[in-house]
This record gives sequence, C-alpha cells and structure tokens, in this order.
Amino acid sequence: MWRVFVDTSALLAGLNSTHGASGTVLTLGRAGKLTIVISPDVVAEAERNLPTKFPLLGQAWTTFLLMPPVITKSPTLAAVRRAHQLVPTSDAPILAAALTAKSHILVTLDREFIELAHRAELSLPVMLPSVFIDHLRRTTVML
Repeated sequence: MWRVFVDTSALLAGLNSTHGASGTVLTLGRAGKLTIVISPDVVAEAERNLPTKFPLLGQAWTTFLLMPPVITKSPTLAAVRRAHQLVPTSDAPILAAALTAKSHILVTLDREFIELAHRAELSLPVMLPSVFIDHLRRTTVML
C-alpha cells in the first residue's frame, strides 16, 4: 500500500475541499487505499493555521485525526540537516520526516519545494496531489 506523506498545504486544501485532488488523497486514505503519513510539524502547522485561516475546519480536522493518519516521530537534527542539504528551504524538516517514515511519495502544493526536490533528484518523489492522482489512475485499478 502507498505510504503518502501529506504536507500541511495539501492537508488543509484536502480538508477544505473534498472534491479536489488533495481531498481525493485524504478520501483514499480514509477508505484504506493509501496510508496517510504526517509529522508532528505538520500537525503543529495545521493547528497554528486552522483558527485564523480555516476557522470552519475544526470538525474536519478532528475527523481526520481520528482516521487516524500515521504520525511520524520528529526527525532527528541530523536528518533535518541532511534534508536541508538536498532541499535548502524551511521544508527540510518535512522532507526529513517523509524520508525517515519511508514514505513512497510526498504530496504538497508548494511548487518551489517540488522544483527543488526535482533538481536534487531525490529518491522520494515530491509532487502535486493532482499529479499523484493522475499517476494512480494510470498505474492502478483502485480509482
């Protein structure tokens, strides 16, 4: 089964709109067709942003956490430093957590992060949720 690391941007988009690609990723996780993986940093960032940017998503957030997703341990400082060498942005802890959790893919709406990850030729694909859903449709019969 796919282990899909979902960053905060894709997570909040999925909670906000169940009909978009991010929402489809979360729906597949709830249906048991994917394993949704997040990190304590994703949880903290979501909880920081929900009250101010998405105040109506409190119930959706609670329902998501009860699914439950796999919540990784925080990556070590050494893992974050290695990830920062590959992708020198504030997303290094997210990348480190996804790699440490042995995720098969990382989905994000952050196009700069995707571009940096692509240039770094990571072993972990980093892509938009829509690109991942298209990939699933082409390669599996689950959708």
